[in-house]
Amino acid sequence: MLKVLFVAIVLTAALQAKAQEPFSKQYADKYKEVLQFYPEINTGTHYIEENRSLEGHPFYLSAKIDFGSLTIGDFYFENVPLQYDIWEDWIISFSSVFNQRMILNHQKIDRFKLIDGSTFVKREQPDGFLFHANGFYREIVTGKTGLYAKHRKQKKQESSTIELKRSYDEVVRYFFELDGELVPILGKRNLFETLGISKKQAKQELKRAGLRYKKNKEAYLQTLVSMSNNVQP
Repeated sequence: MLKVLFVAIVLTAALQAKAQEPFSKQYADKYKEVLQFYPEINTGTHYIEENRSLEGHPFYLSAKIDFGSLTIGDFYFENVPLQYDIWEDWIISFSSVFNQRMILNHQKIDRFKLIDGSTFVKREQPDGFLFHANGFYREIVTGKTGLYAKHRKQKKQESSTIELKRSYDEVVRYFFELDGELVPILGKRNLFETLGISKKQAKQELKRAGLRYKKNKEAYLQTLVSMSNNVQP
């Protein structure tokens, strides 16, 4: 009985390894393609998830690495294995040499897109904003007025002293792009004046869409920015 069980375990492990092999090879091939043009994209540093004691993960989407795209200067690379650690503001890829995740050189990357379509771009640090890190912001709306978001994770504040739980907490800050610079959105006050739109018309549109600032912040801001971009100069 034990012998049969042992054989079953070995066969299962072998089949799993075989199933994963082509997927890993796809990762490796795409990573090599980027390295051909930009060998300095590899920092030479293995990625190790440090806060393993925390519940959850430090990534923007999920703990799974998947295909995305990279823009470096005038070069655009599709189907590159990417993962975005928003605890450290690191972009991770899959190394064919070490057969594991590596930290990419953020100074070489201008833009990247993840599997869900989220696009992140390198921007200058906004005045008074302390959590700029490596400078990647999610691009939400572009135009005369833009809308961007900075995602980061931190340790969640403990709400109970009875049962100690340590987990990640995601924080999102939003920014208008005005005259080419990112301006932190500090609250609801003066939004309409800042964007140069009619307060009455904006409130009517928001009410029609059923949007509230605290409950639907991103959609709320996106609606206002779109209205601002549609205002005739």
